[in-house]
Amino acid sequence: MKEQITPCLWFDNQAKEAGAFYCSQLKNAKIAAQSPIVTEIEVSGQHLTLLDGGPMFRPNASISLFYVCDTEEEINRIWEAFTKEGTILMPLDTYDWSERYGWVNDKYGVSWQFWLGKVEEVGRRITPSLLFTGKQYGRAEEALNHYSTIFKNPVSDGILYYGDNEAPEQAGKVKHAQIGFDGQKFMFMDSIQPHPFEFNEGVSFTVHCENQEEIDYYWAKLTESGEESMCGWCKDKFGVSWQVIPTILSKLMSDPAKAGKAAQAFMQMRKFDIEKLVQASIS
Repeated sequence: MKEQITPCLWFDNQAKEAGAFYCSQLKNAKIAAQSPIVTEIEVSGQHLTLLDGGPMFRPNASISLFYVCDTEEEINRIWEAFTKEGTILMPLDTYDWSERYGWVNDKYGVSWQFWLGKVEEVGRRITPSLLFTGKQYGRAEEALNHYSTIFKNPVSDGILYYGDNEAPEQAGKVKHAQIGFDGQKFMFMDSIQPHPFEFNEGVSFTVHCENQEEIDYYWAKLTESGEESMCGWCKDKFGVSWQVIPTILSKLMSDPAKAGKAAQAFMQMRKFDIEKLVQASIS
């Protein structure tokens, strides 16, 4: 069963290539579905959507994927593969808080944090990690609390703050926090350092909705002090991009007799209207 919230990575005509690369390197990974513009992969039971959206957006390190490696051999092998033609942000090394860890943007621009440890310590093989920097600096805890009021069953694994002794200029800000919503884990961090990136559509989160009531609810909550876009896309008040999508959409788009009409209908929508979508597909 697919998680209610899944990460979506934006590519420029490289989604199929990236999907094949990730599945060749990551543990228990496979192609789950594929269409002309979407490749969906499953990694240790978790789903990632790879979208060929064109050249308009590109992933960056404001949202990275924290990946747990079980063995030193695994993390060394993955690191070698992902750093090829990539950009190292933090070298694979031993740190005060980690026996072995590294942070890299791969050759597609997707940002990964690789950590040697046990999945049980995090709860998931892959965890999206949000870095609040620039104009969003200092808002990590606010965002965590905000999402906790929106999504179901929030379970916090704790918040670690910067102390006065280690970083006086960041004291009280979030060094690392982790929380789950209906089983989907998220990490949050504040960074006062200047970075040449911010949240954008390069990495978004899809909220899969079973009915119109769910769509209306999540759309209203996520666009509050944010902004609406087309085809179910929106940005929340922190600039994080979301897609509020009905689960029936994948069924309609996989039916050759309905896909064209359904696409024509939802291309005109901001918030999805399931009834109009279904009617258009059968008209």
